[in-house]
Amino acid sequence: MSRQREKATGNVVAAWGEPLHIRNPVGSTRWLAWLVLAMLGLSVACAKAPYEGQQAAEKAVQQARKVGAPTYLPEDFHALVARLESAKEELAAQFKLSEFRRDYNRANSLLAETQADAERIIAQTQRRKEDAKAAALQEREQAQEAVHEVRELVERTEKTPGSAPGKVPDELKAEAGELNRTLAEVETAIEADNHLTAKNKAKAVLEKSHKLQNQVQHRAEKQGP
Repeated sequence: MSRQREKATGNVVAAWGEPLHIRNPVGSTRWLAWLVLAMLGLSVACAKAPYEGQQAAEKAVQQARKVGAPTYLPEDFHALVARLESAKEELAAQFKLSEFRRDYNRANSLLAETQADAERIIAQTQRRKEDAKAAALQEREQAQEAVHEVRELVERTEKTPGSAPGKVPDELKAEAGELNRTLAEVETAIEADNHLTAKNKAKAVLEKSHKLQNQVQHRAEKQGP
């Protein structure tokens, strides 16, 4: 009679006489699922904003700017800054949500991409800067030689026996003198690590020197002794 009552109530009598309830497998599964969801929700709510990641990305972008990326890799640097701004906008959008709805996955991804791309741009900028420096030094050397040749040509033309007064006009002499001032600007640009500017100025000096040489020679030949 006692065993029938136990079966009817769904209980089992332990060895020491206390009844034990048999757990319902379905109810247990539902309870575990609810617990997992609650823990996931709590973990999302407790997720911290990626302040350190943001600081690291901003520092990398600043370093890229410092080494000259806006000058040597303008398009890449512009895209880098835009990605950092997108990350900041994503963070701002998450801050507007309740704590239980915030998700920093996209922001973390953008910040990580920004930092990695900044490191690539820094390395590539440094290589381009070295190449530009070598080119600027070469252009400067050629420009110095050309300016020296112009100066010698003017002096030689003026001292030619029987040469007519004004064989070398004052305006040409003034332009020749201007070349020396531009060369000084080339030196200043090189010292300031503005190698692209130095290269362009040296190239301009070289071209102007060749032009002046042709003008002086042509004028001298036209006037004759």
